[in-house]
Amino acid sequence: MAYYHCSPTAGLTVLQPRKPVSFEKPARVYMTTLLPMALMYSIQNYEYTYGYTKEGQIYLEEYFPNALEIWYRGKSASLYLCDPAHTESSKIPNEAISETAVPVIQETPIPDALEALLEQERLGTLVIYRYHQLSERKLDWIRKVEAEIITKNDLIHTPGPMADYYREHYPESWNLAEKEQGCAHG
Repeated sequence: MAYYHCSPTAGLTVLQPRKPVSFEKPARVYMTTLLPMALMYSIQNYEYTYGYTKEGQIYLEEYFPNALEIWYRGKSASLYLCDPAHTESSKIPNEAISETAVPVIQETPIPDALEALLEQERLGTLVIYRYHQLSERKLDWIRKVEAEIITKNDLIHTPGPMADYYREHYPESWNLAEKEQGCAHG
């Protein structure tokens, strides 16, 4: 069975097991049977805000205004088609993993990741929920979840790119985390 893997790195002929930078997962080759899901991984990010409806339709949500533009606009990537000798299912629907290297069958350049995702939306294989479409209940949930991530990763006391990302894009969550930790605003 063929699987997709998308990466900002072009020219790969073999996919090597790697530990994701921002997630507590083991070193593996992560692949999917869904093209839209693969395209979401065309960038390396601190979060991937997608899920599945009860009917199994994959969707992508903007957790802050213009997130899709900020994350994907103008970012190039390579979509790899691969056929691993052995895979295991993960806890994520439509994801397969391999503990060993996986040869690439075909590489397709993706000149603009946002345009590729919008094409999937036009084709009906991906639903995209823009920030302005989210309910107040959902926005409250996002604020709380992002504050938990800030707290869990001690980002308030750990300067760096991840802290900068969350401070910039989730200011309400940042403030909530500061209040919960008894920090002064600064």
